[in-house]
Amino acid sequence: MKTIKIFFVIATLLSLAACDDMLLGEKEPNNPVNNFDVLWNDVDKMYGGFAVKNIDWDSLYNVYRPQVNDNTSDAELYTIFSKLLDHLDDNHVSLIPTNTGFPVYQSGIVGRLGTFTDFRLSAIADNYIDSLKIYSGTILYGTLKGNVGYILLGGMEEGIDTYEKAFDFLLDYLKDTDGIIIDVRNNPGGIDQESVYIAGRFATETKTGFKFRLKNGPEHDDFTPFYEYTVSPQGKTQYTKGVAVMTHRFSISAAETFTMDMSQFDHVTIVGDTTSGAFSDMTSRELPNGWVYTISIGDWRSADGTSYEGIGFPPDVVVQNDSTDVANGRDEALETAISLLTRK
Repeated sequence: MKTIKIFFVIATLLSLAACDDMLLGEKEPNNPVNNFDVLWNDVDKMYGGFAVKNIDWDSLYNVYRPQVNDNTSDAELYTIFSKLLDHLDDNHVSLIPTNTGFPVYQSGIVGRLGTFTDFRLSAIADNYIDSLKIYSGTILYGTLKGNVGYILLGGMEEGIDTYEKAFDFLLDYLKDTDGIIIDVRNNPGGIDQESVYIAGRFATETKTGFKFRLKNGPEHDDFTPFYEYTVSPQGKTQYTKGVAVMTHRFSISAAETFTMDMSQFDHVTIVGDTTSGAFSDMTSRELPNGWVYTISIGDWRSADGTSYEGIGFPPDVVVQNDSTDVANGRDEALETAISLLTRK
C-alpha cells in the first residue's frame, strides 16, 4: 500500500514486534554507533531514488558517521538522523522515535511545509457548490455553477469494488453536466491499482499511465525490469466530456499516479499546483533501539520515462491559491477549473 499515513505504520509494526523477536533471533547491539550503521546500511541497500535524485550517499556517511559515538544521546542521534534523512527529500521517508517523546520526523516537502494553507473544503461547500454530498468516507460530490460536476477523492484505498459502484453512481448522477472536476488536493494516496481503475472511468482508449521498477538487490542500480500500468476504459460507462483534475503540493503518492494517468487523455486538464513528488512504494524497518523508519523502495516514472520523484508532477494550468484568499472563502484554482470547463 502506498501511503504516508505514518501512524498506521507505527501501530502495525508495534503489534508485530513480538513475532519479529521470535523470527529474527538475536537482536543487533543497541548502541548509538550500531543504530547509525544499521540505518545507513539499510537505506544504502534499499532506497530506490539515489540515481534519479543524484544523491551521493557515501559522502553523507563521511559527514554524519563521525558525529556519532558511544556517548551520543537519543536527542543527538535523533537530530543526526533527521539531518541525514533530509538529504533524501522524500515524503515516504520518516522516522518514528518510539518511547522518546520526540516528534515523528517527516522528510520531503510535507515535512518542510507541515500543513497546507491553500485548500479549504468548507470554502467550496459554502461558496461554490449547491450541496456537497457524501458518498463514502473519502468520496464527496455535487454540482458547481456552470453545470459542472464535482468529485472530491480524499484517498485511493477503498477497494476497486467500492470504486466501481461509486463511479457507476457518480457518472450517472453527473451524466448531464458539461464537465467534471476531480479534486485530489489533500489526497494522501493509497493503492496504484485503484487510481488506475478510477482513471479508466474517464479513459477514451488504452494508454500507458506510468511505469515502475523495484529494488531487488543491494547495489544502487539493482532493480527489477520496468512494469507498465495501462489505463483503459473501465466500468459500465466512461465520462469523456471535459475533465479538470485539481492538484496541489499535498496530492501525494497514488493521487500523483492518478494525475499522471489522467494527463494522458486530451479531454483532461490538470489545474492547480505541482503534486508532492512521492510516487514510490515504501517499506518499514525497525532499528535496534526500537525506532521505526519508512523508506521508498522503487523508481516510478511517467509514461514517457520521466522521473518526478522529489519534484512533483506539474499541472497544465498553474494556479497557486493565496492562503488569505482561501481563509476568506475564495478558491481561485477551482474558479479557474470551472472557467476552463465552461468555455469548452
